[in-house]
Amino acid sequence: MKMAKRLFIFTFIALWVTLEANALFPQQHYSTFTGTVVGVQGGFRKWLDVKSNKDGLMVNFRIGRDTVHTPHRYPYPTEKVRVEYLPYRGADMAYRVTVLGGPR
Repeated sequence: MKMAKRLFIFTFIALWVTLEANALFPQQHYSTFTGTVVGVQGGFRKWLDVKSNKDGLMVNFRIGRDTVHTPHRYPYPTEKVRVEYLPYRGADMAYRVTVLGGPR
């Protein structure tokens, strides 16, 4: 009986820790935006300005040290890119920037 009680308490605690751990990690999916690079602003915080090919919408993405660039460089203006991003603290944070092509 004592062993069954300990097993029940251990199982309950393990289940509770698992549910709490899932709440800490966001289960969001990245949004995708495709367009042409207008510019990259440097300084302490870097921003990538991309203009949509479809409707001409201009979006500013925050890029940082965790942003993955393919190829491993900042895109040049007039290059076509695909940006995977999530909203983070009021700004769209780019997590992956892939250069699709362009004049260079």
